[in-house]
Amino acid sequence: MELTKQQIKDIDHRLENEGIKYWDIRIEMLDHVVSDVEQKLKPETSEYEFKELVQESFESLGWKENFNGGGFEKDFNKRNVSYAKKVRKKYGQEIKSKFTSIFFLLGVFFFWGFLFLIHNNSFFIKLTFTLEIIAVVLFLIFFMVKYQLFKSAQLNAVFSLAVIPLSVHNLLIFTPQILFDYEKMNLTHVAVTLTLIIPFLYIGFNFMLKEAKATQSIYNELIE
Repeated sequence: MELTKQQIKDIDHRLENEGIKYWDIRIEMLDHVVSDVEQKLKPETSEYEFKELVQESFESLGWKENFNGGGFEKDFNKRNVSYAKKVRKKYGQEIKSKFTSIFFLLGVFFFWGFLFLIHNNSFFIKLTFTLEIIAVVLFLIFFMVKYQLFKSAQLNAVFSLAVIPLSVHNLLIFTPQILFDYEKMNLTHVAVTLTLIIPFLYIGFNFMLKEAKATQSIYNELIE
């Protein structure tokens, strides 16, 4: 017997109240609970019996009593680590896929050619550098607002990998200034840094969008 939309929402809200703050982990657990309860639910099942079935399913997922009443701490942490491992594997596959795509490689080579032509032009290098920063900031703001970045285990893991090029970018840009006391950034150095970093930023942010859309689609089918 299938659960109603309201019953599914009630289970989802309880999972959230039990400390499952990431909505993608809740989706995974919700799907398990819904399937489990639907197998046991009968037309004559009362509201009290329904809650008992939900509780039994929760316990089978790893719900344990604690001083706050109960929770999924151990199972939540285990699933969070699992998401991080899956994301690292998928991200590696994404990088491999991009660097074996003729269209992506052509785009990278055209971009490299553009930077090679302008690497001695102060205005265009600074413009490219500024546009990169603006694009990254706008993308991250859009992404956090639209996909509730910090409420998703998967997107947190994706985000941590996707922004690694930003850390490398800062390291490559500013370390020579600190170590060699440059008064201003060398244009060729900035161009080379952009050449190395921007392709990986593109891969990371494109990967973030794909993962966010896929996860959000599953959530909408179950909840909305």
